[in-house]
Amino acid sequence: MLVRPAVWSALRRELAEFLLPQRCVACGAFGAALHPDCVERLELADGSRCPRCWGLHPAEPSPMPMCPRCTRRPVLGLEARRAAFRFDGVARRAILEAKFRGVTALFPPLAQASARAVPAAWEVDSVVPVPLHAARRRERGFDQGALIAAHVAETLGVPVRRELIELVRRTRPQASLGRADRTLNVAGAFGPRRGHGAPPARALLVDDVVTTGETLEAAAGALRAAGVERVFALALAVED
Repeated sequence: MLVRPAVWSALRRELAEFLLPQRCVACGAFGAALHPDCVERLELADGSRCPRCWGLHPAEPSPMPMCPRCTRRPVLGLEARRAAFRFDGVARRAILEAKFRGVTALFPPLAQASARAVPAAWEVDSVVPVPLHAARRRERGFDQGALIAAHVAETLGVPVRRELIELVRRTRPQASLGRADRTLNVAGAFGPRRGHGAPPARALLVDDVVTTGETLEAAAGALRAAGVERVFALALAVED
């Protein structure tokens, strides 16, 4: 029986994580991919930020609580988003190691810490990963959004609802595009799935990194089309 390359890749990664002693991506000591104490020392995405898009927004001299762009933009899909860390330093290295080198043991500590950034006032009742195209999932051997969603949901004590939306066409990597092209790249890329049961009232979209937020906005629109009343978003890190 032939085994697909992606399956071999996943098996090799899991075997290596089981057999080889893990070294922390932050401190280099053995024992974990990322020690709890090292997670606490990652650079937080705090400071004065827009409560809607979570972009940097100085409180002074502007009297507006939201950034100018969010003040002008109506709520069509996504109501607000948060990110736990800045996409810089060790946090950036950890996410890239997890996503592109398959060190998936980094996702649980990052996701569990990120869940603490979700405001209690959002009262989310489900977690939804941003869908990944099947071809890209085969290439990597895993779905980083689904892994992150599972640990965020477990921390928040709510279910994962992967069945609500789907990626209806493959998109180009957003990191290689400018803002205008990113909007066009994901326009109409997500759609609601039918026959998924009653939609949740307040869903939390999760992704690894947010830059312009166009992917989250497009996925949020699909969730609203699926019947979700309010959509919020969480990323592990934000690129300022």
